[in-house]
Amino acid sequence: MNTLRTKLWPRVTIAFLFVALVGVALVAVLANRAASIGFARYLQTGELNTLQELQNDLGSFYAAQGDWSGANNLLRQSSAGPQGSGEGYFLRVLDSDGQVVAARGGQSRSVTDFDLELPLTANGQQVGSLLALSAGGSGRAGEQYLSAVNQAIIWAGLVAIVIALFLGLLLARRLTRPISQMAQATRAVAAGDLTKQVPVDSDDELGQLAQDFNQMARTLALSEQQRRQLLADTAHDLRTPISIIRSHLEAMLDGVFPMTLENLAAIHEETLHLSRLVDDVRTLSLAETGQLHLEMKPVDMQTLAGQVVSAFAPLAEADGVRLESNLENVRTITADEARIHQVLANLISNALRFAPLGEQEPPIVVVSLTEEMDRVMISVTDNGPGLTAEQQLRVFDRFWRSDSARDRQKGGSGLGLAISKSIVEAHNGQISVHSAPGQGTRFIITFKAVPRL
Repeated sequence: MNTLRTKLWPRVTIAFLFVALVGVALVAVLANRAASIGFARYLQTGELNTLQELQNDLGSFYAAQGDWSGANNLLRQSSAGPQGSGEGYFLRVLDSDGQVVAARGGQSRSVTDFDLELPLTANGQQVGSLLALSAGGSGRAGEQYLSAVNQAIIWAGLVAIVIALFLGLLLARRLTRPISQMAQATRAVAAGDLTKQVPVDSDDELGQLAQDFNQMARTLALSEQQRRQLLADTAHDLRTPISIIRSHLEAMLDGVFPMTLENLAAIHEETLHLSRLVDDVRTLSLAETGQLHLEMKPVDMQTLAGQVVSAFAPLAEADGVRLESNLENVRTITADEARIHQVLANLISNALRFAPLGEQEPPIVVVSLTEEMDRVMISVTDNGPGLTAEQQLRVFDRFWRSDSARDRQKGGSGLGLAISKSIVEAHNGQISVHSAPGQGTRFIITFKAVPRL
């Protein structure tokens, strides 16, 4: 259901508008209060100044006159008195006995109604009092002033609301567009389109989220590609031994091949190759998914490497390869001894296979064991044909074989180095290759040594 209720941008816009309304209302209340208080103080200050002038004039009048006769004329001339608009003050002048001697406005008012009293002095002595009562005009002036202020606030608020609505729509669209694009891309990925990418238009959190999504999609696409390639390569490598076994059996059944020990041995060899291939695929799958069982314990690498070298010595001698070792006494590592034995066996087997293919004589394979800082390093070096830069990038790929090792009988299944890399990484170790065409190849494995006590 794709309605305005289900979309994010109208809610974001409404949120912006609500914030604007609350802000305008708050500003209006505070501005009205501040204007009211300020205007009242302004009027009070101005009127008090006028009353104080009248106070001084009355004091001077009494000092010159000696009595209050004629004080009414002075009140009528004062701007503090009530005007035609109702502004100003009702005024009363009291003598020293508290009797009214002059008045202006508010004839019905009693002296007790007056809320402001100023002393009148002459020659340093108090000779009377000036009473004042607001005529009410200042209130109407304040109302007019506040009305004008409120109208200005209302217009400003309306303009602010319109701007907030416009900006809310603009920002909401800008904020929700990448989210909408990401939602569409997510649905596409869920439907199987792993090539879908989200445009990255900014460097903020949304932009980073889009980059992370794109990286995730690329990783999924690569994993899917590797999965399909693994299935294709596995099917290809399984097809050959199965075809050989099938053809031999059919030939025997048809009487083309005699059922001799030699022919049965050929079938048995293919079944062994098929079994090794299945075991390699299973080991690689377990290692890459982190499910490979490892029996971790302290391992003496000098002893282990020596055993592996000794095991391959007869094979090296039979192939005419000189197998040498340089094994230092290093600290132990924590590892699965059988799996590390498997890794070293894979590397030495590959080295023995490639060393005779080089142009250097005699073919040599050297196994070295050293310790640097807190790292134990095992290297297997041959003087075979070496690898190009492109081959070094692919040497740990599954089912990959160099051109000189395409033959299955000599080149293996193409999983040995991939398995070795997965096992080493499962031990939090590192494996690398260093080679150059015509200069041989060197594989280096690095493990963290057990700290000294």
